[in-house]
Amino acid sequence: MKSLRRAIERYYLSIFILSMCAMAVVFLVTVERLTMNQIDQDLYAFANDLIQFLENPSGELIAIFGKKDYSFQVIENGKTYASYNVTDKLPAGHEGFAIDDYKRIYATTSGTYRVIVAKNIKDHFILIVTLSLVLGSIILILSILIHRFGLKLTSRMIQPIEEIGKQMDDVSRGLAKQIQIEPTSQEAHILQEQINDALTRLHNTMEELREFASSLSHQLRNPLASARAQIEVMLKEAKSEETKMELLSVMKNINRMVQITSGLLLIARAQHQREDSFQEEDLSVIVLESVEQVMQRFPQIDFVLDVPAEIKARCVSGLLSHAFLNLVENACKYTEEGKSVEISLKQQDAAVIFSVSNHGEPVAKEEREKIFERFYRAKNAKNEGLGLGLAVVKAIVDLHHGKVQYSYNGVNRFTIHLPK
Repeated sequence: MKSLRRAIERYYLSIFILSMCAMAVVFLVTVERLTMNQIDQDLYAFANDLIQFLENPSGELIAIFGKKDYSFQVIENGKTYASYNVTDKLPAGHEGFAIDDYKRIYATTSGTYRVIVAKNIKDHFILIVTLSLVLGSIILILSILIHRFGLKLTSRMIQPIEEIGKQMDDVSRGLAKQIQIEPTSQEAHILQEQINDALTRLHNTMEELREFASSLSHQLRNPLASARAQIEVMLKEAKSEETKMELLSVMKNINRMVQITSGLLLIARAQHQREDSFQEEDLSVIVLESVEQVMQRFPQIDFVLDVPAEIKARCVSGLLSHAFLNLVENACKYTEEGKSVEISLKQQDAAVIFSVSNHGEPVAKEEREKIFERFYRAKNAKNEGLGLGLAVVKAIVDLHHGKVQYSYNGVNRFTIHLPK
Protein backbone atom coordinates (compact mmCIF):
# COMPACT_ATOMS: atom_id res chain seq x y z
CA MET A 1 0.00 0.00 0.00
CA LYS A 2 1.30 3.44 -0.93
CA SER A 3 2.41 5.85 1.77
CA LEU A 4 0.34 9.05 2.00
CA ARG A 5 3.42 10.94 3.15
CA ARG A 6 5.44 9.86 0.10
CA ALA A 7 2.53 10.52 -2.23
CA ILE A 8 2.17 14.12 -1.00
CA GLU A 9 5.93 14.71 -1.22
CA ARG A 10 6.07 13.40 -4.80
CA TYR A 11 2.97 15.37 -5.76
CA TYR A 12 4.03 18.83 -4.62
CA LEU A 13 7.67 18.32 -5.76
CA SER A 14 6.51 17.17 -9.21
CA ILE A 15 4.16 20.16 -9.53
CA PHE A 16 6.95 22.56 -8.47
CA ILE A 17 9.56 21.10 -10.86
CA LEU A 18 7.13 21.00 -13.78
CA SER A 19 6.02 24.59 -13.11
CA MET A 20 9.60 25.85 -12.81
CA CYS A 21 10.67 24.00 -15.97
CA ALA A 22 7.70 25.40 -17.88
CA MET A 23 8.51 28.94 -16.69
CA ALA A 24 12.19 28.46 -17.61
CA VAL A 25 11.31 27.24 -21.10
CA VAL A 26 8.93 30.18 -21.65
CA PHE A 27 11.60 32.59 -20.41
CA LEU A 28 14.30 31.08 -22.66
CA VAL A 29 12.03 31.08 -25.71
CA THR A 30 11.04 34.70 -25.01
CA VAL A 31 14.66 35.84 -24.62
CA GLU A 32 15.70 33.91 -27.74
CA ARG A 33 12.87 35.37 -29.82
CA LEU A 34 13.50 38.94 -28.64
CA THR A 35 17.25 38.81 -29.29
CA MET A 36 16.73 37.09 -32.66
CA ASN A 37 14.15 39.71 -33.67
CA GLN A 38 16.64 42.44 -32.81
CA ILE A 39 19.30 40.70 -34.93
CA ASP A 40 16.85 40.37 -37.82
CA GLN A 41 15.96 44.06 -37.61
CA ASP A 42 19.66 45.01 -37.69
CA LEU A 43 20.28 42.74 -40.72
CA TYR A 44 17.24 44.11 -42.51
CA ALA A 45 18.34 47.70 -41.89
CA PHE A 46 21.89 46.92 -43.02
CA ALA A 47 20.61 45.29 -46.21
CA ASN A 48 18.39 48.33 -46.97
CA ASP A 49 21.37 50.65 -46.47
CA LEU A 50 23.34 48.56 -48.97
CA ILE A 51 20.51 48.67 -51.51
CA GLN A 52 20.14 52.44 -51.14
CA PHE A 53 23.89 52.88 -51.65
CA LEU A 54 23.84 50.62 -54.73
CA GLU A 55 20.92 52.57 -56.21
CA ASN A 56 22.50 55.94 -55.34
CA PRO A 57 26.31 55.58 -55.05
CA SER A 58 26.70 59.32 -54.60
CA GLY A 59 24.57 59.28 -51.50
CA GLU A 60 25.54 58.79 -47.85
CA LEU A 61 28.29 56.17 -47.29
CA ILE A 62 27.63 53.03 -45.30
CA ALA A 63 29.36 52.88 -41.93
CA ILE A 64 30.89 49.44 -41.48
CA PHE A 65 33.26 50.28 -38.69
CA GLY A 66 32.37 48.38 -35.48
CA LYS A 67 30.48 45.75 -37.47
CA LYS A 68 33.13 43.05 -37.20
CA ASP A 69 30.40 40.39 -36.68
CA TYR A 70 28.69 41.45 -39.92
CA SER A 71 29.49 40.44 -43.48
CA PHE A 72 27.84 41.04 -46.83
CA GLN A 73 28.10 40.03 -50.45
CA VAL A 74 26.58 41.78 -53.46
CA ILE A 75 26.15 39.69 -56.60
CA GLU A 76 25.40 41.14 -60.06
CA ASN A 77 24.78 38.85 -63.03
CA GLY A 78 26.22 35.87 -61.13
CA LYS A 79 29.45 37.69 -60.19
CA THR A 80 30.46 39.23 -56.89
CA TYR A 81 30.12 42.97 -57.21
CA ALA A 82 31.16 43.80 -53.61
CA SER A 83 31.80 41.99 -50.35
CA TYR A 84 32.91 42.56 -46.79
CA ASN A 85 34.33 40.19 -44.17
CA VAL A 86 33.45 37.15 -46.31
CA THR A 87 35.74 34.13 -45.98
CA ASP A 88 33.45 31.67 -47.74
CA LYS A 89 30.76 32.36 -50.25
CA LEU A 90 27.50 33.17 -48.46
CA PRO A 91 24.55 30.92 -49.36
CA ALA A 92 22.20 32.82 -51.70
CA GLY A 93 19.69 30.17 -52.73
CA HIS A 94 16.93 31.44 -50.48
CA GLU A 95 14.87 34.55 -49.96
CA GLY A 96 14.54 36.18 -46.56
CA PHE A 97 16.09 34.99 -43.29
CA ALA A 98 17.97 31.75 -42.65
CA ILE A 99 20.59 30.27 -40.31
CA ASP A 100 23.75 28.61 -41.58
CA ASP A 101 26.77 27.59 -39.49
CA TYR A 102 26.25 29.99 -36.54
CA LYS A 103 25.30 32.81 -38.94
CA ARG A 104 22.01 34.62 -39.34
CA ILE A 105 21.60 35.40 -43.03
CA TYR A 106 19.26 37.72 -44.88
CA ALA A 107 19.04 37.56 -48.67
CA THR A 108 17.03 39.85 -50.97
CA THR A 109 16.98 40.99 -54.59
CA SER A 110 16.85 44.57 -55.81
CA GLY A 111 16.98 45.15 -59.55
CA THR A 112 20.03 43.38 -60.94
CA TYR A 113 21.63 43.07 -57.55
CA ARG A 114 21.44 40.09 -55.20
CA VAL A 115 22.24 41.28 -51.66
CA ILE A 116 23.20 38.80 -48.89
CA VAL A 117 24.02 40.10 -45.42
CA ALA A 118 25.00 37.95 -42.44
CA LYS A 119 25.85 38.24 -38.76
CA ASN A 120 27.79 35.80 -36.60
CA ILE A 121 25.40 34.74 -33.81
CA LYS A 122 27.65 32.29 -32.01
CA ASP A 123 27.61 34.60 -28.98
CA HIS A 124 23.81 34.47 -29.10
CA PHE A 125 23.83 30.66 -28.85
CA ILE A 126 26.41 30.77 -26.07
CA LEU A 127 24.16 33.22 -24.20
CA ILE A 128 21.13 30.93 -24.54
CA VAL A 129 23.09 27.84 -23.43
CA THR A 130 24.62 29.71 -20.47
CA LEU A 131 21.22 31.03 -19.49
CA SER A 132 19.79 27.48 -19.71
CA LEU A 133 22.51 26.15 -17.41
CA VAL A 134 21.98 28.97 -14.93
CA LEU A 135 18.22 28.39 -14.89
CA GLY A 136 18.73 24.62 -14.53
CA SER A 137 21.05 25.17 -11.55
CA ILE A 138 18.56 27.56 -9.96
CA ILE A 139 15.72 25.04 -10.42
CA LEU A 140 17.87 22.26 -8.91
CA ILE A 141 18.81 24.37 -5.87
CA LEU A 142 15.22 25.54 -5.39
CA SER A 143 13.96 21.96 -5.74
CA ILE A 144 16.28 20.80 -2.94
CA LEU A 145 15.20 23.70 -0.71
CA ILE A 146 11.51 23.17 -1.50
CA HIS A 147 11.88 19.43 -0.89
CA ARG A 148 13.35 20.02 2.56
CA PHE A 149 10.69 22.58 3.36
CA GLY A 150 8.05 20.17 2.04
CA LEU A 151 9.34 17.37 4.25
CA LYS A 152 8.71 19.50 7.31
CA LEU A 153 5.33 20.67 6.02
CA THR A 154 4.24 17.12 5.11
CA SER A 155 5.43 15.81 8.46
CA ARG A 156 3.36 18.43 10.22
CA MET A 157 0.31 17.58 8.10
CA ILE A 158 0.61 13.79 8.43
CA GLN A 159 1.69 13.69 12.08
CA PRO A 160 -1.90 13.77 13.48
CA ILE A 161 -2.92 10.84 11.26
CA GLU A 162 0.14 8.80 12.26
CA GLU A 163 -0.44 9.64 15.93
CA ILE A 164 -4.09 8.60 15.62
CA GLY A 165 -2.95 5.28 14.11
CA LYS A 166 -0.55 4.63 17.01
CA GLN A 167 -3.13 5.53 19.64
CA MET A 168 -5.83 3.44 17.94
CA ASP A 169 -3.47 0.46 18.25
CA ASP A 170 -3.32 1.15 22.00
CA VAL A 171 -7.12 1.39 22.07
CA SER A 172 -7.47 -1.96 20.27
CA ARG A 173 -5.18 -3.58 22.88
CA GLY A 174 -7.12 -2.08 25.77
CA LEU A 175 -4.32 0.27 26.85
CA ALA A 176 -6.45 3.38 26.19
CA LYS A 177 -10.10 4.27 25.70
CA GLN A 178 -9.75 7.61 23.89
CA ILE A 179 -7.19 9.22 21.61
CA GLN A 180 -5.52 12.49 22.51
CA ILE A 181 -3.36 14.22 19.90
CA GLU A 182 -2.07 17.72 19.35
CA PRO A 183 -4.18 18.87 16.38
CA THR A 184 -2.21 20.85 13.79
CA SER A 185 -5.35 21.95 11.96
CA GLN A 186 -9.07 22.35 12.46
CA GLU A 187 -9.69 19.22 10.36
CA ALA A 188 -7.43 17.13 12.63
CA HIS A 189 -9.27 18.43 15.70
CA ILE A 190 -12.66 17.53 14.18
CA LEU A 191 -11.35 14.07 13.21
CA GLN A 192 -10.15 13.48 16.78
CA GLU A 193 -13.54 14.41 18.21
CA GLN A 194 -15.40 12.21 15.73
CA ILE A 195 -13.17 9.19 16.48
CA ASN A 196 -13.52 9.66 20.23
CA ASP A 197 -17.28 9.95 19.87
CA ALA A 198 -17.35 6.73 17.83
CA LEU A 199 -15.15 4.97 20.42
CA THR A 200 -17.47 6.06 23.21
CA ARG A 201 -20.53 4.73 21.40
CA LEU A 202 -18.70 1.51 20.52
CA HIS A 203 -17.63 1.06 24.14
CA ASN A 204 -21.22 1.54 25.32
CA THR A 205 -22.46 -0.95 22.73
CA MET A 206 -19.89 -3.53 23.79
CA GLU A 207 -20.90 -3.11 27.43
CA GLU A 208 -24.54 -3.67 26.50
CA LEU A 209 -23.60 -6.82 24.55
CA ARG A 210 -21.57 -8.15 27.47
CA GLU A 211 -24.47 -7.57 29.84
CA PHE A 212 -26.82 -9.22 27.35
CA ALA A 213 -24.54 -12.27 26.96
CA SER A 214 -24.16 -12.60 30.74
CA SER A 215 -27.91 -12.27 31.28
CA LEU A 216 -28.66 -14.73 28.49
CA SER A 217 -26.21 -17.22 29.97
CA HIS A 218 -28.00 -17.21 33.33
CA GLN A 219 -31.46 -17.22 31.75
CA LEU A 220 -30.67 -20.28 29.61
CA ARG A 221 -28.55 -22.34 31.97
CA ASN A 222 -30.94 -22.32 34.91
CA PRO A 223 -34.02 -23.73 33.07
CA LEU A 224 -31.90 -26.32 31.23
CA ALA A 225 -30.19 -27.43 34.44
CA SER A 226 -33.54 -27.63 36.20
CA ALA A 227 -35.07 -29.66 33.34
CA ARG A 228 -32.11 -32.05 33.32
CA ALA A 229 -32.39 -32.57 37.11
CA GLN A 230 -36.09 -33.32 36.84
CA ILE A 231 -35.54 -35.83 34.04
CA GLU A 232 -32.84 -37.58 36.09
CA VAL A 233 -35.35 -37.94 38.91
CA MET A 234 -37.98 -39.25 36.49
CA LEU A 235 -35.50 -41.77 35.09
CA LYS A 236 -34.98 -43.22 38.54
CA GLU A 237 -38.72 -43.52 39.11
CA ALA A 238 -39.64 -44.76 35.62
CA LYS A 239 -40.66 -48.43 35.50
CA SER A 240 -41.26 -49.17 31.83
CA GLU A 241 -38.41 -49.39 29.34
CA GLU A 242 -40.36 -47.35 26.81
CA THR A 243 -40.64 -44.45 29.27
CA LYS A 244 -36.94 -44.67 30.07
CA MET A 245 -36.06 -44.58 26.35
CA GLU A 246 -38.19 -41.48 25.85
CA LEU A 247 -36.65 -39.77 28.87
CA LEU A 248 -33.13 -40.66 27.70
CA SER A 249 -33.92 -39.15 24.29
CA VAL A 250 -35.12 -35.95 25.97
CA MET A 251 -32.01 -35.93 28.18
CA LYS A 252 -29.80 -36.28 25.11
CA ASN A 253 -31.52 -33.32 23.45
CA ILE A 254 -31.19 -31.22 26.60
CA ASN A 255 -27.49 -32.06 26.86
CA ARG A 256 -27.09 -31.12 23.21
CA MET A 257 -28.89 -27.83 23.87
CA VAL A 258 -26.60 -27.18 26.85
CA GLN A 259 -23.53 -27.78 24.69
CA ILE A 260 -24.80 -25.51 21.91
CA THR A 261 -25.71 -22.78 24.39
CA SER A 262 -22.34 -23.04 26.12
CA GLY A 263 -20.49 -22.91 22.79
CA LEU A 264 -22.39 -19.90 21.49
CA LEU A 265 -22.05 -18.06 24.78
CA LEU A 266 -18.35 -18.80 24.82
CA ILE A 267 -18.04 -17.31 21.31
CA ALA A 268 -20.02 -14.26 22.43
CA ARG A 269 -17.79 -13.91 25.47
CA ALA A 270 -14.67 -14.06 23.29
CA GLN A 271 -16.04 -11.51 20.81
CA HIS A 272 -17.08 -9.04 23.52
CA GLN A 273 -14.30 -9.51 26.04
CA ARG A 274 -12.86 -6.39 27.64
CA GLU A 275 -9.34 -5.60 26.47
CA ASP A 276 -8.43 -4.48 29.98
CA SER A 277 -8.95 -8.07 31.16
CA PHE A 278 -5.73 -9.10 29.40
CA GLN A 279 -2.89 -10.00 31.76
CA GLU A 280 0.69 -11.13 31.37
CA GLU A 281 0.43 -14.93 31.71
CA ASP A 282 2.80 -17.88 31.49
CA LEU A 283 1.54 -19.78 28.43
CA SER A 284 3.76 -22.75 29.24
CA VAL A 285 1.76 -23.37 32.41
CA ILE A 286 -1.58 -22.91 30.62
CA VAL A 287 -0.61 -25.43 27.90
CA LEU A 288 0.64 -28.03 30.39
CA GLU A 289 -2.52 -27.72 32.51
CA SER A 290 -4.69 -28.13 29.42
CA VAL A 291 -2.74 -31.22 28.31
CA GLU A 292 -2.99 -32.72 31.79
CA GLN A 293 -6.79 -32.48 31.67
CA VAL A 294 -6.90 -34.24 28.30
CA MET A 295 -4.47 -36.96 29.45
CA GLN A 296 -6.97 -38.03 32.11
CA ARG A 297 -9.61 -38.59 29.44
CA PHE A 298 -7.30 -40.34 26.95
CA PRO A 299 -4.88 -42.42 29.04
CA GLN A 300 -4.16 -44.75 26.10
CA ILE A 301 -2.56 -41.99 23.97
CA ASP A 302 1.12 -41.06 24.12
CA PHE A 303 1.83 -37.32 24.23
CA VAL A 304 5.06 -35.81 22.86
CA LEU A 305 5.59 -32.42 24.47
CA ASP A 306 7.95 -29.63 23.44
CA VAL A 307 6.96 -26.86 25.85
CA PRO A 308 9.83 -24.72 27.20
CA ALA A 309 9.33 -22.96 30.52
CA GLU A 310 8.23 -19.35 30.97
CA ILE A 311 6.93 -18.34 27.56
CA LYS A 312 4.76 -15.36 28.41
CA ALA A 313 2.21 -13.23 26.59
CA ARG A 314 -0.75 -10.96 27.34
CA CYS A 315 -3.97 -12.97 27.22
CA VAL A 316 -7.22 -13.98 28.89
CA SER A 317 -5.99 -17.20 30.46
CA GLY A 318 -9.41 -18.82 30.91
CA LEU A 319 -10.38 -18.42 27.27
CA LEU A 320 -6.98 -19.30 25.86
CA SER A 321 -6.89 -22.43 28.02
CA HIS A 322 -10.20 -23.48 26.48
CA ALA A 323 -8.76 -23.03 22.95
CA PHE A 324 -5.68 -25.15 23.77
CA LEU A 325 -7.85 -27.78 25.45
CA ASN A 326 -10.20 -27.95 22.46
CA LEU A 327 -7.43 -28.48 19.90
CA VAL A 328 -5.60 -31.10 22.01
CA GLU A 329 -8.86 -32.96 22.65
CA ASN A 330 -9.72 -32.98 18.94
CA ALA A 331 -6.25 -34.29 18.12
CA CYS A 332 -6.80 -37.15 20.54
CA LYS A 333 -10.25 -37.97 19.12
CA TYR A 334 -9.05 -38.16 15.51
CA THR A 335 -5.59 -39.73 15.86
CA GLU A 336 -4.91 -43.25 14.64
CA GLU A 337 -4.73 -45.98 17.25
CA GLY A 338 -1.23 -46.43 18.59
CA LYS A 339 -0.06 -43.07 17.27
CA SER A 340 1.11 -40.18 19.43
CA VAL A 341 -0.15 -36.59 19.68
CA GLU A 342 2.59 -33.94 19.43
CA ILE A 343 2.28 -30.57 21.18
CA SER A 344 4.76 -27.70 20.97
CA LEU A 345 5.03 -24.12 22.16
CA LYS A 346 7.78 -21.75 21.05
CA GLN A 347 8.71 -18.11 20.63
CA GLN A 348 9.45 -16.76 17.17
CA ASP A 349 10.37 -13.08 16.75
CA ALA A 350 7.50 -11.11 18.36
CA ALA A 351 5.05 -14.03 18.34
CA VAL A 352 4.24 -17.18 20.29
CA ILE A 353 3.38 -20.28 18.26
CA PHE A 354 1.35 -23.19 19.66
CA SER A 355 0.84 -26.29 17.53
CA VAL A 356 -0.76 -29.68 18.01
CA SER A 357 -0.32 -32.56 15.55
CA ASN A 358 -1.79 -36.02 15.15
CA HIS A 359 -1.67 -38.93 12.71
CA GLY A 360 -5.11 -39.36 11.23
CA GLU A 361 -7.29 -38.84 8.20
CA PRO A 362 -6.71 -35.33 6.74
CA VAL A 363 -9.46 -32.79 6.23
CA ALA A 364 -10.44 -32.58 2.56
CA LYS A 365 -8.85 -29.63 0.74
CA GLU A 366 -12.22 -28.16 -0.24
CA GLU A 367 -13.30 -28.16 3.43
CA ARG A 368 -10.22 -26.58 5.00
CA GLU A 369 -11.49 -23.01 4.58
CA LYS A 370 -14.82 -23.88 6.21
CA ILE A 371 -13.85 -25.89 9.29
CA PHE A 372 -13.69 -22.74 11.47
CA GLU A 373 -17.27 -21.74 10.60
CA ARG A 374 -20.06 -22.22 13.14
CA PHE A 375 -21.93 -25.54 12.92
CA TYR A 376 -19.80 -26.72 9.97
CA ARG A 377 -18.79 -30.36 10.31
CA ALA A 378 -16.24 -32.01 8.06
CA LYS A 379 -16.95 -35.37 6.44
CA ASN A 380 -14.62 -37.17 8.86
CA ALA A 381 -16.15 -35.51 11.96
CA LYS A 382 -17.27 -37.63 14.89
CA ASN A 383 -21.00 -38.11 15.40
CA GLU A 384 -21.11 -36.44 18.81
CA GLY A 385 -19.70 -33.16 17.54
CA LEU A 386 -21.74 -29.98 17.08
CA GLY A 387 -19.48 -28.02 14.71
CA LEU A 388 -18.79 -25.31 17.30
CA GLY A 389 -15.43 -26.34 18.74
CA LEU A 390 -13.18 -24.83 16.07
CA ALA A 391 -15.46 -21.78 15.75
CA VAL A 392 -14.90 -21.17 19.48
CA VAL A 393 -11.13 -21.56 19.02
CA LYS A 394 -11.13 -19.04 16.17
CA ALA A 395 -13.18 -16.52 18.17
CA ILE A 396 -10.74 -16.80 21.10
CA VAL A 397 -7.70 -16.45 18.83
CA ASP A 398 -9.28 -13.44 17.06
CA LEU A 399 -9.80 -11.83 20.46
CA HIS A 400 -6.04 -12.16 21.04
CA HIS A 401 -5.29 -10.61 17.59
CA GLY A 402 -3.78 -13.89 16.43
CA LYS A 403 -4.58 -16.46 13.76
CA VAL A 404 -5.29 -20.19 13.72
CA GLN A 405 -4.49 -22.40 10.74
CA TYR A 406 -4.83 -26.02 9.66
CA SER A 407 -2.26 -27.76 7.49
CA TYR A 408 -1.48 -31.31 6.40
CA ASN A 409 1.98 -32.60 5.52
CA GLY A 410 1.80 -36.25 6.42
CA VAL A 411 0.31 -35.23 9.79
CA ASN A 412 -2.64 -33.05 10.72
CA ARG A 413 -1.44 -29.83 12.35
CA PHE A 414 -3.37 -26.98 13.95
CA THR A 415 -1.25 -23.90 14.64
CA ILE A 416 -2.05 -20.79 16.68
CA HIS A 417 0.03 -17.64 16.21
CA LEU A 418 -0.27 -15.15 19.07
CA PRO A 419 1.40 -11.72 19.37
CA LYS A 420 3.40 -11.27 22.56
